[in-house]
Amino acid sequence: MIQWKLYITGMDMLDHFGKIIELVKAEGLGDRFFETAKEHLEAASALLDVSPVQVALFSLLFDSFGEDSVSITKIADTVKCSKIQILKYMSDIEILRQKRLIRAAKDSPFSSDHRSYPEYYVPMEVINAIRSNTEYRYTAYENLNLTDFFDCVENLFRAAKEDDIDLNTLNAEIDYLLSHNQNLAFAKKQKEYNLCENSLLILFIFCSALVNNDEELITANDLMGELRSILGYRRVRPIMRDFKLRKYKLFEKELIEFDCQDSIADSESYRLTQKAKDEFLAGLDLREKTKHNGREFIRSEKIPLKKLFFSEKMRNRICELTELLHEKNFSGIQKRLEEKGMRTGFACLFSGSPGTGKTETAFQIARETGRDIMLVDIAETKSKWFGESEKRIKAIFDRYRGIVKSGDKAPILLFNEADAVLSKRRELSQSRSGPDQTENAIQNIILHEMETLSGILIATTNMTVNLDKAFERRFLYKIEFEKPDMESKIMMWQNLIQSISGGDAERLASEFDFSGGQIENIARKSTISFILSGTVPDLTALENFCREELMEKTAAKIGFCA
Repeated sequence: MIQWKLYITGMDMLDHFGKIIELVKAEGLGDRFFETAKEHLEAASALLDVSPVQVALFSLLFDSFGEDSVSITKIADTVKCSKIQILKYMSDIEILRQKRLIRAAKDSPFSSDHRSYPEYYVPMEVINAIRSNTEYRYTAYENLNLTDFFDCVENLFRAAKEDDIDLNTLNAEIDYLLSHNQNLAFAKKQKEYNLCENSLLILFIFCSALVNNDEELITANDLMGELRSILGYRRVRPIMRDFKLRKYKLFEKELIEFDCQDSIADSESYRLTQKAKDEFLAGLDLREKTKHNGREFIRSEKIPLKKLFFSEKMRNRICELTELLHEKNFSGIQKRLEEKGMRTGFACLFSGSPGTGKTETAFQIARETGRDIMLVDIAETKSKWFGESEKRIKAIFDRYRGIVKSGDKAPILLFNEADAVLSKRRELSQSRSGPDQTENAIQNIILHEMETLSGILIATTNMTVNLDKAFERRFLYKIEFEKPDMESKIMMWQNLIQSISGGDAERLASEFDFSGGQIENIARKSTISFILSGTVPDLTALENFCREELMEKTAAKIGFCA
């Protein structure tokens, strides 16, 4: 029907709306207007599925595209009627809003001049639909899974922050999501607890941060900023005052708690309780979500197979650890240790010079045992803000603990190049600087977490001489990676450079005391050279690559001439 009308008139929808706007401004909303604009109103009514009166009102808002939102008083002035007369059209405006064809504008949270009358505008997605002559259909979000549910919540929060929707619309959309997703534990539990509007919003913020961003802790300042951007400046202070005084059901029902470090509560940091996670986020596989979205998670099946060469002693130790971490052995060993009242976690230290295969060994063990890796970036745990670094480290272990509890197979928590956090603790009697206090606090957290570890931790370090004695005791397996022996080096040369002869491999192995990482660098240079020149590098070229790798240059002498 719509296509037939467009074909007869030879006009697209923008032309129809242009004529409607022109006529309504000239005639107002009287009978003459509806008669004169009949053809255009019918085409637009069919497209939007609304009445001719609603099309006329929509057109007046559409005409202000790209400008500020339009108040009902401005609409009254445009169509030359009194403010009292325009009130009879408010039900039509409400229908347009319910169909999501228009949205109510939100007061600026920092403005002292708040609107006396509601203002409206046409959202961009509606405008784009009209431009393409297609019917705009609002997507109904019903019977969602928990991840998609919180994606919708996050989008609504973003729209509220960017002033795309007002608070009433936000509340209406939240109510819609809850009422049309009663399949979810969150929707059922919030109804059971009968949470007030503010409590529900705060709970949404905590759950959304965990589900969408894997953020366990929220500080008071962060919570205030989030609420302020959604609700506006005026409404936040009393909410935060009552929240800090623990007046909400969130505390009474044990859904939110203070963050605790070494049994000391931090009244400026909060988290969801385990009870809240179990009841409101039931059915959400945080581990599976993290695998797909967390860049620090490396799935075992994505780790490429790499052949490693070690001495017989090293091979035996690595094979022993690998065998232990196979699930069929690991779960049984943990059970026996628990029965004996012993710690069930396994902390392993891989130490040695750079390039000796510490990190790659951890990856190959993960691949062999089918365990994912949760890779800790030490640099990202450091913050210039006092107390923030400790919270980040604590959040890593909290997250790992939750994954171990919810998953079938514990991933490996890998602290790569962990020298910065495993070094000897500072004597604060000698130095009371902020950085020293922070380093000690971080180390104390890690020591405590290693003591209560229920999964698998592997730390790699180049400098065992600086290792704190307290850490040394907590590592159950300690493997020192030495530079490869002659036999291993020969095998590496032959494995990485297929064209090399046995004699040349032996000559390079004896002439250059390289680590596996250095030999791999030479192999990469050899491959690049072959790609560029088309010629396989000979022994002389390989020896030149080796000397470049050593970076041996004669240093210029500095001094006085005689």
